[in-house]
Amino acid sequence: MKPAESPKLLLFIFAYWHDARFKNKVGGPVKVYEMASNLTALGHDVHLFISKIGYPEKQTTAHVEAIPFIDLPLIRFPSFQLFLIFYFFVNLIRHGRPDILYVRIMWSFIPMLLGKLFSIPVILEINDSPHMAHEAIHHQLKRKLVQWIDAISMHFSDHILPVTERISHDLHHIDGISWDRMTVLPSGANTDLFHPMDKVTCRDRVGLLHTKKCVGFVGTLFRHQGIDVLIDSAPYILEHTTDVCFLIVGDGPMQTVWQERVTQEGLESHFIFTGQVPYEDVPIYSNTMDICVAPFLQEAGNRSPVKVFDYLACAKPVIMGDVADTSLVFKTSGAVLTVPIENPQALAEAIVQLLQNDVLRSEMGKSGREFVLSHFSRLKIAQTVERIMINLARVY
Repeated sequence: MKPAESPKLLLFIFAYWHDARFKNKVGGPVKVYEMASNLTALGHDVHLFISKIGYPEKQTTAHVEAIPFIDLPLIRFPSFQLFLIFYFFVNLIRHGRPDILYVRIMWSFIPMLLGKLFSIPVILEINDSPHMAHEAIHHQLKRKLVQWIDAISMHFSDHILPVTERISHDLHHIDGISWDRMTVLPSGANTDLFHPMDKVTCRDRVGLLHTKKCVGFVGTLFRHQGIDVLIDSAPYILEHTTDVCFLIVGDGPMQTVWQERVTQEGLESHFIFTGQVPYEDVPIYSNTMDICVAPFLQEAGNRSPVKVFDYLACAKPVIMGDVADTSLVFKTSGAVLTVPIENPQALAEAIVQLLQNDVLRSEMGKSGREFVLSHFSRLKIAQTVERIMINLARVY
């Protein structure tokens, strides 16, 4: 329950997002939708400014300002920025000066300039290492431009929320951001939606055999997710545990490539690719699994993987590739086994070890659920953000 003495804040949240697969569909950046909803539940007046793709107003209880844009290459993002400025002033007139601007990093310093112009404190959320993102840009001029934009954005932000300790370390030592201007804020999970469910019931709903052990993955099928490593590990696993299937939930640019690889390796009877499923059904699929995996490649970089928090919230044991600081937050969970990255043999041995130990899987699952409930529910994360916002609003 929200403390009675906590002030009600007027919050503007800015997020740019575009994915052609979600045109006229529900889906997208769940984390920002839930942040907006949880801050609303805490009693604040929240307005989410996000690109008009899919149906954002259906995905949060906050007020949604669906920003139009010209959906053509090169002008898509600039047009969004121009409309964002217009909608900001419309809402400024309609609702008054907001107490806080909350920005999900989007290669633009416009919200920061608006904050300075109207003396509004700005919070910047950073979901991935900006330095690794810069290195991935091959065009030198574009890289310099993005570095300049990010530097201005961070300089004019009053508080920064990196998702990992490593990102905060780099921001301090490379960009000179003081420690007192940063709070590490991992992704977390919606523990009301993602929770333990009866495995038999869930398997009945998705049509999965009860007799097989299930090793599963949930996520967008990008190369860095490392499903190649899981495919390479499968023959060893099947040598030791024949009654096992591999469930891959989600779609993405690598889906066809990985399906073809599975067929070439003669593993098609053991792998199931579901394609995209509704977000509200993801917990059902997660609860069909005996083990959940996140076999990241090195290129995954420094992230705070939502999927791992969601797995743990469903009380599932997890095996993940040990990438930089991505896995560091889970070291004390008692629910995550880390294996060397891009090492199919290590992944296979860890999976076999867990498949053969029902008691250990159960204990890890319980520990993981408690770990997320205690520290990383999306509501607790929103409460941390709320405290930062209240302190900033008081200073201003």
